Amino acid sequence: MKGYEISEKIMHADKKKQPFIKWWRKENDFADIEEVGVFVDNLNPNHEFAGFELLTMEELWAELKRRQPKRVALGKQNGETVIRWQRRSESGFLQEEIYPYNPHSLMVIFDAETGGTIV
Repeated sequence: MKGYEISEKIMHADKKKQPFIKWWRKENDFADIEEVGVFVDNLNPNHEFAGFELLTMEELWAELKRRQPKRVALGKQNGETVIRWQRRSESGFLQEEIYPYNPHSLMVIFDAETGGTIV
């Protein structure tokens, strides 16, 4: 499957309901998850892909929770849903950071926890 074929399929998808794309190469040695907009902006129309799937916020949250069940949690702050993320600071202390529960924040945390690549 070529990049332009994925681009055409994404054009018809509801990117508000499925703001993420998981894609993998033909060699099946590499998979990645990105925000759909970032993926499209960097897409080479002739690049070869083995496949892709679009993901919802809930699906990516479930994947993050599966990988880091003790360090991420959903909560409420000022009536809004937030992500509570515990991670080690550069000085080695455990600290909690709070992010809004939105596609960009979820992707920032997912990338930090996975190093940006999943296999």
